Amino acid sequence: MKIPLKLPFKIRGLFGKLMITHLIVVFITLLVIGFFLTYLMQRYFFGAREWEIMAQAENVASVVQEDLFHDNLDGVNKTVRTLALSLGIKIEVLDQNGAPITISAPEKESDRAGEEDEGVLLESGEIAQVLDGNTLTKKVYSPRVQRLLVAAPVFELTEDEQNPEFANVIGAITVSAPLSSVEETIAHISRLIFYSGTIAVIIAGLIAFSLAKKITQPLQGINNAALNMAAGKYRYSKIEVDSDDEVGRLAQTFNYAVEQVEKTIREQKRLEVLRRNLVANVSHELRGPLSSMRGFAEVMIDGLLKEEEKEKYLKIILDNTIHLSRLVDDLLELSNLESGNLSLKYEQFSLQELAEWSYQNIYPKCKEKGVSLHLEVEQTLPLIWGDRSRLHEVQTNLLDNALQHTPPGGDIWLKVYNYLSNLVVMEVKDTGSGIPSEDLPHIWERFYKVDKSRRKSSGGTGLGLAITKQLVELHRGKIEVESSSGLGSTFRVYLPKKGL
Repeated sequence: MKIPLKLPFKIRGLFGKLMITHLIVVFITLLVIGFFLTYLMQRYFFGAREWEIMAQAENVASVVQEDLFHDNLDGVNKTVRTLALSLGIKIEVLDQNGAPITISAPEKESDRAGEEDEGVLLESGEIAQVLDGNTLTKKVYSPRVQRLLVAAPVFELTEDEQNPEFANVIGAITVSAPLSSVEETIAHISRLIFYSGTIAVIIAGLIAFSLAKKITQPLQGINNAALNMAAGKYRYSKIEVDSDDEVGRLAQTFNYAVEQVEKTIREQKRLEVLRRNLVANVSHELRGPLSSMRGFAEVMIDGLLKEEEKEKYLKIILDNTIHLSRLVDDLLELSNLESGNLSLKYEQFSLQELAEWSYQNIYPKCKEKGVSLHLEVEQTLPLIWGDRSRLHEVQTNLLDNALQHTPPGGDIWLKVYNYLSNLVVMEVKDTGSGIPSEDLPHIWERFYKVDKSRRKSSGGTGLGLAITKQLVELHRGKIEVESSSGLGSTFRVYLPKKGL
């Protein structure tokens, strides 16, 4: 069963969670390392002390061997006391029956009261084990001090010193020493580990604080930016990014999302303005002809016109009907272009023939207005692949637009020529009134009026350039304009020679 780890208090913020998590990980890591180091130190220092006392026990056994073999108890006693004082250890000598022969004085007077009455510190089974020729090590606990005791057998003197195990055991010695020095060393090192761990926790806390700040600040910035974005304050929704990690990339993605949302909203607002303008413009364009037609029809119905005037007014009604029909056709065509429902009828044809066709269609209107029309076509033009009627519509719209803005006595040029190695250009240039620089970005919009006073007299619908741009882009081409107020205009259509 999984037991969830719960803190006695609830941490709400990510900053606090990161801080606590880092500190807990560091604390547990240091705690495990501290216990592990303490365990290793205890093993090392106690092992070293045990090896030292065992070496001392072997030396004591070899020193008292001769006196004990010859039953020289005074010599044994004198030797043991000398060794105990010089080595700072407690020594006991047992005979071959396990009875104590001598006990050295404690190494410190302060220990005497607590240890003189201790006698032999081995149990009978342990004494028997030592008298069988085995070495024994044990810890002895007393009220005052913890000691490490080593018991070793004493063998009789033989000529074969290389194999003492074949000699008889004539007694045993015990050597014991306090472990206080080892415990003090371990305690001192443990304190150093504790102090070092405390300092490490403090340093880790500072590092965790810095890291948590570095992580949570961008997130807090994203939160504030999201609130600003929800309030429509897109200018204050951007986040400063100074890192390239996951949080930095999240901030960059958020900034990109803000830009896209802002762009989408701007586009929606622009489209809404265009929609309203379209409704207003269409209503305006329809209101004039309809009002005119209604007025003339009412006059004719009332019989107020003479017979010779009826034909004149019927012609006006017919002209208005044609204008409305063109307006509706242009609106439907533009709607199909923008929705992608208009398909092109591709064929291979000559641009020279197309230019001559457009020239012949517009020439009578130019002559009637007194405008000179010029045709310049490069003779090396290749056949082009596209919709012949739609490109003819492009040329016609540009020529009609040039004619509308060129006064009598002006000039219009229709040019078609190669450009670079992969493009052909259809160019319409006029010497008309030109387009002010502030109007150039808007001429492709529906019903946009550069000259507000000319629309009705020109007979245009205000949709020609918008349709032209859509048709050119549908042919994977590009259209651009150069114009200055009073200096005429030049429209250029760039079309690819292949791959239309």
